[in-house]
Amino acid sequence: MIKSHLLISAIIIISILGLVSCAPAKGNVYPLSSDYLREGNLLAELSRIAAIQPELAQVRIIGFSSSENIPIYALEIGNNKAAKQALLIGQHHGDEVLGVNIAMALAENLLLNFNIDPAYKQLLQNYQIWIVPSINPEGWRMVSSGKFQHKRKNNRDTDKNKKLDLRTDGVDLNRNYPVFWDLDADANTISPYYKGAEPASESEVKAIINLAQQHKFSLAIFLHSSASGAYSEKVYLPARGNDSKLYQETLALAEKYAKSVKRDYHSGTYEVHTGVSSEVGNARNFFFHSMGCKAFLVEIGGINSRGRSVIHPNNKMLNRIVQKQVRSLTQVFLDLAADNPETKP
Repeated sequence: MIKSHLLISAIIIISILGLVSCAPAKGNVYPLSSDYLREGNLLAELSRIAAIQPELAQVRIIGFSSSENIPIYALEIGNNKAAKQALLIGQHHGDEVLGVNIAMALAENLLLNFNIDPAYKQLLQNYQIWIVPSINPEGWRMVSSGKFQHKRKNNRDTDKNKKLDLRTDGVDLNRNYPVFWDLDADANTISPYYKGAEPASESEVKAIINLAQQHKFSLAIFLHSSASGAYSEKVYLPARGNDSKLYQETLALAEKYAKSVKRDYHSGTYEVHTGVSSEVGNARNFFFHSMGCKAFLVEIGGINSRGRSVIHPNNKMLNRIVQKQVRSLTQVFLDLAADNPETKP
């Protein structure tokens, strides 16, 4: 009888170990886990964060989406007489949701620490920081509501069949900026990278152009998540101009940031991509070449042990990613303020 019990116990243990060894590596979860912000809750969350320091934070509407007229919200943080201004955009592509949570957490962190840490006070006295969680509320709504995990573009009816085809309709907002637009050869309306009928055809992009023209940003950072994994955990600089002083200043900032962010599933830190960069109508090219602004893009989301790109992790991993990104992005802004302690009279 004892031998029988031991045999059964051994079989159970072996079975459990077998299940553990066959368990899938941590990967993407869809529908999104509960801690991801949903498009419909954005205004309420922005209002809650602004209320932390109402004298320093204002919720703004900077434009509306192209097809559904959804407001594009921004949070204006800091001294409105500051000589320097910076911009962070959390999302261009609907399925790249990590940046939305990071943008919101960054805003909250800045305001919570204003009266606690002198460095934060110096930052928000010397800088006005604009945080735009998403410029693609149409695509984000589709993804965050559970309708379609890979909705990249906005909801423009690009095939003009008078209905929304989730998989193919829309314009890639990060290829619609009026810089290098004509160099982008992909004019296929059903392509996931469709650049639009003309430069700045989309009202979402017009909203960012208007914001850039109204405010002389000295730094602009754009958060993305590589669904394919081909670009994961890298920082990308603008195309061309790498012999200029502005480019070298951008490179120095990007390198410092990258070295401070640990990779999600492997050892080491983020890297700055130093090879050829995309010559298309994307935001970093527009801000750098058209607005004379330091600008770089961060591809957030790691490659897990099975070689898969994880851009929709579970709550635990989501919060780890948000925390480390907020620490590093905050330090970028704090360093800027320390180097440029100027305010308008």
